[in-house]
Amino acid sequence: MRDLLESGIRSGLFYRSFFDQLGQAAFILDRTGMVFTGNPACKSLTGYDPWQWERKPFWSLAIPEEREMVRLQTQFAMEGKPRPFCTYLAHQTDYAVQVSITFDSFQTDGEVVGYFAIVQEIMGTRNDSESCASADLSKEGVFIYRSGSLQYANQVGVKLVGAPHLNRVLQTPFFSLFHPHDIPVVDDLLKRTERGETVHPLEIELIRMDGIMIDAEVLGTYAVISGKPSCYLLIRDITERKRAQEFLQNSEKLALVGQLAAGIAHEIRNPLTSLKGFVQLMQKDGMRKAEYFSIMSSELVRIELIVNELLVLAKPHEAAFETRDLSNLVSHVVALLETEAILRKVMIQVIFETEMPMIRCDENHLKQAFINFLKNGIEAMQGGGEIVVRLRCKDNRAVIRFEDNGVGIPPHQLARLGEAFFTTKESGTGLGLMVSRRIIENHRGTLRLTSVLGQGTTVEVSLPVHG
Repeated sequence: MRDLLESGIRSGLFYRSFFDQLGQAAFILDRTGMVFTGNPACKSLTGYDPWQWERKPFWSLAIPEEREMVRLQTQFAMEGKPRPFCTYLAHQTDYAVQVSITFDSFQTDGEVVGYFAIVQEIMGTRNDSESCASADLSKEGVFIYRSGSLQYANQVGVKLVGAPHLNRVLQTPFFSLFHPHDIPVVDDLLKRTERGETVHPLEIELIRMDGIMIDAEVLGTYAVISGKPSCYLLIRDITERKRAQEFLQNSEKLALVGQLAAGIAHEIRNPLTSLKGFVQLMQKDGMRKAEYFSIMSSELVRIELIVNELLVLAKPHEAAFETRDLSNLVSHVVALLETEAILRKVMIQVIFETEMPMIRCDENHLKQAFINFLKNGIEAMQGGGEIVVRLRCKDNRAVIRFEDNGVGIPPHQLARLGEAFFTTKESGTGLGLMVSRRIIENHRGTLRLTSVLGQGTTVEVSLPVHG
């Protein structure tokens, strides 16, 4: 591959007219991120001849505190997601040069054989790391946490927390930068990172030093920096992203209100018409037949059911999240429905494929969702059958699968499940699945439904684990 890279570089005008004569420093990297060569401008930027960097990782050009960030950005570029960013390169005479870096791919005959990194110094920043925060192009604040305290923050990080300079950030207790309800989450992230785990992005609320609260996303990874084990944190301001999401959610809510209004009118009009008709009959002939009262009572029960489920959607009870044993929670739900299942000739089998972790949840809400899934499965097997509940832990997620061998759901109906008042059951309202989906999403979980006509339906719930 290096032969292909060398052939591609030296075969055309690229090397002579672009690479050599470019006023900015430019490095050619192979597909592993190693430096293949650099142009003459690299020496004026770093003090090193280009050949001194050959066959060394590109990120090793950075100062020790920035190398992990440069490694991640190089990896992003190789995954086809390049983005400009700022960092500090080490100069031969022991000072840091702040630069902006842009990646692009280098192709031969349509095949990517390497990458080039265009490196431009941010002028006026040598030996003056506090004056260039506004010039930083990176979106991530880099924080290095070690031995119980913050050791370093890049200029984006300093700007992110609203500090006038780096020393002010280092003098501030690190946990004071986070909303009190997020401190346990951040503390858990740091502990897991110290154990060598890479923690997936978490949403938290950051309290800037000027008192402004912003939404942020934090990613933690383990790194050895300057020979010392450290927690390497990337923190990004997602306030604008959250606003865009809220705007879309509000738009969806308005659309849903229209659907609900039409559905309510249709679903409640039918039983109201029956009630009105029987009342008129009783007024006309004075007859009070027992079957009239039976039908009227059942219609009133249906109206009450619809109204109650709508109230859950419109004004859900505030969730009370506590640490709970998922195995016990599922076992309790199965025990509740076991009698109903037996009466309908349905057997429920629970299989623990791995040891199940603790989760943070509102137990009653989660039970409500699981009961809905099991009841739907039981009702889908009118002649009897089996429901298998499988539990396993995978990639820091608890996965619960409810598998029935009922009649299944046609694809065109499966796509509409979860819509208000759309149901495959004769007496259903279509609101149960909508409520259950809301509950799972409130637990930062995901819900996926698959079905094969004539073979059965599977509901898969994935929830984040605690600890």
